[in-house]
Amino acid sequence: MITSVQNEKIKHLKRLLKDKSYMFLDNPKLITEAVKAGMSIEYTIFKESYAGKTDYGGEEILVSEEVFKGFSQTVTSQGLIGVVKFKSKELTVPKANFLVLDEIQDPGNVGTLLRSALGANFKDVYLLNCARVSSDKVIRSSMGAIFKLNIYECSKNEFLNICSGLHMCFADMFGENIYKTKLPSLVGVVVGNEGNGVSKELKEACSFSVSIPMANDLESLNASVAGSIIMYQIYSRS
Repeated sequence: MITSVQNEKIKHLKRLLKDKSYMFLDNPKLITEAVKAGMSIEYTIFKESYAGKTDYGGEEILVSEEVFKGFSQTVTSQGLIGVVKFKSKELTVPKANFLVLDEIQDPGNVGTLLRSALGANFKDVYLLNCARVSSDKVIRSSMGAIFKLNIYECSKNEFLNICSGLHMCFADMFGENIYKTKLPSLVGVVVGNEGNGVSKELKEACSFSVSIPMANDLESLNASVAGSIIMYQIYSRS
């Protein structure tokens, strides 16, 4: 058992904790989902209560309670963390309905939208300068959806270079009623930044805008709520 935070192996893992390309999965279910998705567990960090129960692959590192606390991101950790390197997929054109997140900065919103995208069968998701998908908050709020989607982290220019010409829409209070508008067979839903909305470049790339009818003079919804409603409405017609 490693009991010192000065241990060289612990120092190495601390460096990985700051590396945005690594995920520290603080939940057995998430680790299992990652393995099912074909990801390799590089390290398994665990407390004594998990001794003999780790069979996820990778190097197994038994640590004390105090050392474990330095890696756990949750208050109610079960005592097991899997470390994997996340690799964004090679950018490609979507073959079905897709989601585009335009500078969404709140990890909770990103995770929620990823979860909704999976439920609404929007399997291709493009993250344009958003909160990193490897963020602990994104991972937890997505409830493992990140391992079942095709996620592409790229710049706006990279995205527009391969997806220009595809039908896309964004939410706007003056857009067509989402419950009544005629939809193309393949469509992308663009969700904009929490404060500034959809950027000029993405608006210009969209074919049309849609609105969500709201009662009681409400003018707008949270970005993840609005995006989810639009995706599910499109899914309901497929």
